[in-house]
This record gives sequence, structure tokens and C-alpha cells, in this order.
Amino acid sequence: MSTKKKALNLREIVVMASISVGFGVLYLLWIFFGQFIKGVLGPVAWGGIAGLWVMAPIVCAYIIRKPGVALIAELVAAGTEIMVGSVSAGTVLILGFTQGLGVEIALALFLWRSYRLPVLMLAGILGMVANFLTIYVLYGYSQYNLAITLLMLAAMLVSGALLGGWGSKSIADALGRTGVLNNFALGRLLREKQHGQSVDPS
Repeated sequence: MSTKKKALNLREIVVMASISVGFGVLYLLWIFFGQFIKGVLGPVAWGGIAGLWVMAPIVCAYIIRKPGVALIAELVAAGTEIMVGSVSAGTVLILGFTQGLGVEIALALFLWRSYRLPVLMLAGILGMVANFLTIYVLYGYSQYNLAITLLMLAAMLVSGALLGGWGSKSIADALGRTGVLNNFALGRLLREKQHGQSVDPS
């Protein structure tokens, strides 16, 4: 769906910030849950839930459909995570930037005009690639052998596609069907589709 006005308006900024703050709180809780999963079931199982960390940028980008939304949303979520109690501020901010950039790159490949499920799943995958590479550069994966590391990466990519991509779309679509997003790109698309009008399927 092409967007003529690229600048964010106040309504879009408020909604993007609200969603990102909510996910920022969830991100912090997810860290503790992820540590539990990793400690009990191992890093591969952790990789299977890692896609949550790219939901904020995908949800916001899917709703608003403008360049830069994904990156800003993930930075806001990372900032919120720090403010509510994360002890690894530097790492969180770097991950927020790289994950948001990964999602943004996927959307940029389609000139921010297509928000179909495959595109959102690609966004989740690239967000997880960014996560994996960032942790590799900062800390490395020397605590795992090569097989475990590759299995963890595979799990992260699947999680990025399913939890990050499909999950984010499902959440935003459900929210849109309530009518609260009628003034946004996604809300207008869903409303037109509901009334059987011809719409851009992207």
C-alpha cells in the first residue's frame, strides 16, 4: 500500500510509542523467561522464542506503513526496557538498533509498499539475523559447539518468521478489527476489505 505522506503525524507517533512501550515492558519480562528456557531446555529452545524481540517494530510498521517506523519503534521499546529495569543498557540499545534496522531493511526491499505476510515474515527473519550477528560480535558463541550454534540460529529464524512475522500480523489484524485503528493505514485497509471495496492487497 503506497503512502503519499511519509512524515509521521501526532496520532501515529502516539500509537507507535504506546505499542513500543508496552512491548518494551514485555521484552524485559521475556528476558527472564528466556533465561529460564535457556537454563532448563538449552539455547536451541531459547531460539524458538526469540522472535518476540522483533514484534514491536513489525506491529508498528504493519499498522502505520511508513519508512523509519520499525527502527524507531524498536529503539523506543529498547529504551523502555532499560527504564523499567534492564541491567544491560548498552547491549539492549545496540540490539534495539540492529534488530530494528534488520526489520527496516526487509521493508525497504519492497520500498515500504508491501506488507503481505511473506514480507513481514522476512522482516522477522532479518531481525533475528541482526540479533544473532550482534550477539556474535559483542560476545561470541564460544560456549556452544558449532552444531548447537547453527541449530539455535535456525530456531531463531523460524521464530522470527512465525512469532515475529505471523504473530505480529495476527495481533495487529485483531486490533484493527476492533475499530481502534480506523484512522491508520491498516485500519483503512481492513475497513475497505470488510465493505468489499477494491484494495491494494499489500
